[in-house]
Amino acid sequence: MTPELLAPSGDITSLKASIASGANAVYLGLSAFNARIKAENFNYDNIAEIVEYCHLFSVKVYVTVNTAVKNNELSDVDKLITACKNAKVDAFIICDFAVLDAVRRIAPEIPLHASTQLGVCNLDGAKFAESLGFARVVLSREATLQEIKAIKQNTSLEVECFVHGALCVAFSGKCLLSSVTNGGSGNRGRCLQPCRLCCTEKFSGESGYLLSTSDLCMIKRLKELSDLGVDSFKIEGRLRRPQYVYNVVKIYRKVLDNHYAVTDKDIDALKAAYNRGNFTEGYSFDDTEKLMSVKVQNNIGKAVGKVLFVKNGYSKIDGNYKFKIGEGVKLFNEKGVEVGGGRIEKIEKNCPLISGAKPGYSVNITSEVAEEFPEAKLKIETEFELNSDGILSVTYKCKGISATVKNDIPFSVAENKPLDEASLTAALTKFGTDIFTSEAAKGKVSGAYFAAHSALNELRRQGIVKLKDNLLLSYDYADCKHKLAESIIKNQLNQSNLVAVELNSVNQLSQELADAADIIVYYPDVFSAADCTAFVKAVKHLGSLKVYLKTTPNARENDVKLFRQIIKASLFDGIYADNLYAVQLAKDYNIGVFLGQGLNVYNNTALSLFGKYDYYMASAELSSREISEFNRPFVFAYGYAPLMNLSHCVNKLIKHDTCAKCSYKQPFVYSDRKNYEFKVIRNKAEHCYFTLYNSKITDISAKYLNNNFNYYLNMLQCDKETVSHVAAAFKRGEAVGTADYTNGWLSRGVL
Repeated sequence: MTPELLAPSGDITSLKASIASGANAVYLGLSAFNARIKAENFNYDNIAEIVEYCHLFSVKVYVTVNTAVKNNELSDVDKLITACKNAKVDAFIICDFAVLDAVRRIAPEIPLHASTQLGVCNLDGAKFAESLGFARVVLSREATLQEIKAIKQNTSLEVECFVHGALCVAFSGKCLLSSVTNGGSGNRGRCLQPCRLCCTEKFSGESGYLLSTSDLCMIKRLKELSDLGVDSFKIEGRLRRPQYVYNVVKIYRKVLDNHYAVTDKDIDALKAAYNRGNFTEGYSFDDTEKLMSVKVQNNIGKAVGKVLFVKNGYSKIDGNYKFKIGEGVKLFNEKGVEVGGGRIEKIEKNCPLISGAKPGYSVNITSEVAEEFPEAKLKIETEFELNSDGILSVTYKCKGISATVKNDIPFSVAENKPLDEASLTAALTKFGTDIFTSEAAKGKVSGAYFAAHSALNELRRQGIVKLKDNLLLSYDYADCKHKLAESIIKNQLNQSNLVAVELNSVNQLSQELADAADIIVYYPDVFSAADCTAFVKAVKHLGSLKVYLKTTPNARENDVKLFRQIIKASLFDGIYADNLYAVQLAKDYNIGVFLGQGLNVYNNTALSLFGKYDYYMASAELSSREISEFNRPFVFAYGYAPLMNLSHCVNKLIKHDTCAKCSYKQPFVYSDRKNYEFKVIRNKAEHCYFTLYNSKITDISAKYLNNNFNYYLNMLQCDKETVSHVAAAFKRGEAVGTADYTNGWLSRGVL
């Protein structure tokens, strides 16, 4: 069975473009709680009409409710779910467990899809999602073929994969960089994309768009994904223009319908629609060089030739491309760096006037002249019979569904110009601007009768209304039964002023630390069973502290296998979980769970869906007032806050090393246009992952002590003396005395 083709719909025009180009399903957001809040979106007033329109074309509608939800917004979520239930949407795409709770209570018949923001990247994460009642997982873009295969073979979940569009450099879109630098939270649909700006690595001098990824294009890999059992191919683009949606979906539809055959013309058309970084095939197939778009961060389009010479401003370009007024062009020098371009306003003998053109520059078309795309229509067959008693029977047929209407009162006998087949055909197939169009019509007239145009129009209207109703009645909804959440292992503790300290080395341990801390979280630079075992023993030797293993936010199957070996060999009290898969690991081994920052707990309802746990962190983006509504959470109290997790190799990007000759020894430092410096640090399991940390240290001790909070201290970048000093200060309820610091989000929160 051919996988579903799932298309973006940021507004009504894009939705119609998706349907006209052959999408099997669309995903869209309402005016709140969706990750593309800047799109035009839909609303409570029109969602029922939109769903009906899609269902008439047998197109499914998935509503994205995929942002973090605050406690004071829970009633608004209920209203949204109720409106969507009444509209009969096909599924909800969610990332906050409070929305999961709302769907269970209000619309248990509607399937749940785990959003990519939930970070399902491996089998264990998928199993946890399945235990909560999700019917489908939208895999993180970092998930590889190995993970897809494992999930399909070991769960009953549907799998949805992104195959085209923009990539976020941060793992699964979980990012605080925009939030901390601009106040626009990606977790709330307001990302301002500071990652797309130029920056410089401090030590190497490497400069460019070091955090900007290429656009994804997996059109040549669809057969491989299909063979693994992928159920849905997803195209990103709710913020893209309708013409982009139409062109991209149309090409993917063509390839799917032609048994995955792809031509160079198809690739060129996709590049012309939008192309950042000359495309990547993603983490399964490409290495860092193709994943990242260091030289350009926006649309480079498709290459059409090089400038041979310039005369009076007009460029002679090699090749056979026929330029058109209104097209967008860009120029790239010999190093591939963008150096000019614009929109073509004048052409002489196929030589466009392009500002900044020089011989040898490459010319790319970045936007073709937009052509209007057709609106989708449903084809209707019309059959009618006007019998000898003056009764007109009309049957409309569409997609195997029919509807028949008749006039209740016989038509009058005609004195002149009686109704005939031609006049009846014209009147009964006059569908106007409706979504129907006449494919065929035939009829029979057995008497000489007359009817007013209004009577024939009313009969046609009744027939179409009845046909619509019958089509909607025949629509095939998915069956859904939500499971109850399974409990996790331990009882939640009800204490405040606890101190948890995150370390990466046994050399940071001291008796002073053991006297001040209650919990140690171990996040090693390099994971190994031997080192983890030695670390736990060293901590236990100092006192009765609890020790939790922090695993990487992204983890492939080989990484998880290593983590299982470590858990078996070591005596950790539990796992600090930044991802659902880590929660599942703790459950499998009957050890404790510390719900970490990566789970982004925004509300109390979400906590209840995790079942039992030891400790939890409230989202770093919440204000102190918002956190006060929680029951003694941990807050990010000290250290450099992790802003994004990276799954590409920063070492390859900066030093151009190979894995066999890796020379990583110290953190990289990215400096932005305002000269703020962000450290990028590696953690190595079976694969390497990197974390970008905030440029300024967080220290809440001067303002936010004694608030019934528990304190989480990230001390990865600190020496032994600093670790013990800071932990002791928090334990005593005293200010640390940091000179240049931030209170994080506690003072301001996010919108």
